[in-house]
Amino acid sequence: MAEVYTTQPKLHRSGVTSVDAADPADTSGAIDTSGFRECRFDLTVTGSLSSLETQVIFWNARQQKWFGGGRRTFATAGQHALVVDCRGSTIFLKVTAFSGTSFSLGADYILS
Repeated sequence: MAEVYTTQPKLHRSGVTSVDAADPADTSGAIDTSGFRECRFDLTVTGSLSSLETQVIFWNARQQKWFGGGRRTFATAGQHALVVDCRGSTIFLKVTAFSGTSFSLGADYILS
């Protein structure tokens, strides 16, 4: 069995209470996963919701643009884990849709 090296959890986003209207302008708040294959997001979602959708987006350095990856929809508040195959990319977790009264999202990440 191959060894798995993981980082300590770090904060990616906190206090997110609305859908992201656009992609980030640059990579300043993104996660550089160089040297790692996977990123696990530990999400804490609170509030009154029926649907909260997130999407991992990937930075293309040559084109200086974000490209959309997989989406995941959560139907309840609580603690959720999301594992992404990142393969050394620069990534960002974007909130793309919401239905309900209110929500707050926080996201830690762990690289392996």
